[in-house]
Amino acid sequence: MSWLHGMALVLGRGLREQLRSRTFKIVTALMLLLSIGAVVVPKLVTAGPTTYTLATVGPAPAALITSLDAAAKATGVRTTYVVRTDDAGVRSAVQHGEATVGLAGDRMYVAERTAGAFPGVVAQSLVRIETRRLLTSFGLTAGQVAQLDSVHPPEQVFVAPVQDTGRAGVGFAVGLVLYLALLFSGQIISTTVATEKASRISEVLLAVLRPSQILVGTVLAVATVATIQLLVLSVPLLVGASMTGSTWLPAMAAPDLALAITWFILGFMLFAFLYAAGGALVDKVTEAGTAVLPVTALIIAGYLLGVTVVMGNPGSTLSVAVSLFPLTAPLTMPIRWASGEVPVYQLLLGLGLTALTGLGCVWLASTVYRRALLVTGHRVRLRELFRRGRTPDRRPRR
Repeated sequence: MSWLHGMALVLGRGLREQLRSRTFKIVTALMLLLSIGAVVVPKLVTAGPTTYTLATVGPAPAALITSLDAAAKATGVRTTYVVRTDDAGVRSAVQHGEATVGLAGDRMYVAERTAGAFPGVVAQSLVRIETRRLLTSFGLTAGQVAQLDSVHPPEQVFVAPVQDTGRAGVGFAVGLVLYLALLFSGQIISTTVATEKASRISEVLLAVLRPSQILVGTVLAVATVATIQLLVLSVPLLVGASMTGSTWLPAMAAPDLALAITWFILGFMLFAFLYAAGGALVDKVTEAGTAVLPVTALIIAGYLLGVTVVMGNPGSTLSVAVSLFPLTAPLTMPIRWASGEVPVYQLLLGLGLTALTGLGCVWLASTVYRRALLVTGHRVRLRELFRRGRTPDRRPRR
């Protein structure tokens, strides 16, 4: 039996068990409902443009209405007006939610929580109207006043620490998806390995298969299921964004997409086998979560370094170091690469080191898996794993 054939058998077995499990069906259904809800609920809550209401003592001045309507049209909101007979009526309208802002003489009442930027727009419009009146009274012509109104402040250009915020968003998304996928799938991998060890299934498989075949098949099975669930979660969001013409999705060029997929695969391979090794160390399935805490802590640390250190200053010495270190590179290098400040040789070096470390994790996990099966009755100690005289990598075939 070839190595690939043996691994495929384990993969097929793992997929059947995962896809038939009640946990997979429940979790996938919940993900689908959450994803659909994330698309539908905001549309129901924010249906139509935002509406602000101005309450005045008597009808609002025509000049103020013209100014507010022009501002509302430019910002995509809607302005409505209500009339009250006195100051107390205006205050009451704002207090009871009938108006966003109330004007009574020289006093403006503002709703505490729902006013947004509307009070500033109203105040600015009133100042502009009064300024025009004063300038006209000082002898300026209508044309001169219009010239003063046409003066605009300097154009604001926002400068970010990165050259392309869209690519930076892609890099951040890669790290976030990998982070969530590892935290979710890693526990499943460690629990699956621990369950097979506790139930003696792994011993039966080792009679005809190599440890690497069993572990790679198990990890690929969980990764495939996680990919299915990720698609279930993301497809409704992507469809909803495309139907509404949403621009919250950053533009992604083909090279960036290929690089993102590469980093995701390398990062998942590296940490998934560390989770598998942790699951092989325990004697009881309930201890699997505790055994993989160091791996989880390493993933969290890498993610935090990416969103705090690398996003804040991609060119710093610490950012360069964590983007090259194999155990943090999958979570940090995509963010740093998206900043446009990474030399190609550093990218290739990071990829190479991570790939070699991933292969080393496969070997380490396979070795730990094989040797840990010989220790029962208690949690495996490190000195028991590396003691000489262990059984060979492959048991004799019958």
